[in-house]
Amino acid sequence: MSPDDVRAFANRLMDEVWRPFDHTALPRFYHPDVVGHHRAQTLALADIANRLQWDVQNFGNPVYDIRDIVAEANRFAIRFLYSCTMIGTEEVFATEVIYFYHLRDGRIAEFWLLSGIDFDYKQRPV
Repeated sequence: MSPDDVRAFANRLMDEVWRPFDHTALPRFYHPDVVGHHRAQTLALADIANRLQWDVQNFGNPVYDIRDIVAEANRFAIRFLYSCTMIGTEEVFATEVIYFYHLRDGRIAEFWLLSGIDFDYKQRPV
């Protein structure tokens, strides 16, 4: 994929998966054998699906304020400020997030996640 194609992919990923917390869109963007890295956690596609399902139950009014997308052939980095309201407590949650993605055959094969707040990526929906 060219850098322009990769940038468009990054924007679609945010618009179709993360902003709506749509776990059903994952196959269009992630390889079935995707490997993710978040601090000491190694993540699989099922973990991403569970994360999205947990997020939709717990994060109200999510805002992804994208600050940077750096795109090269078959890889990109995205940095954004994320904020939401915790549905159970009405507490405001905010953090800076950076993802690094490697693509293979037009889908995500591996990623690394850095967040200003440490959290358990593998939280499970109820």
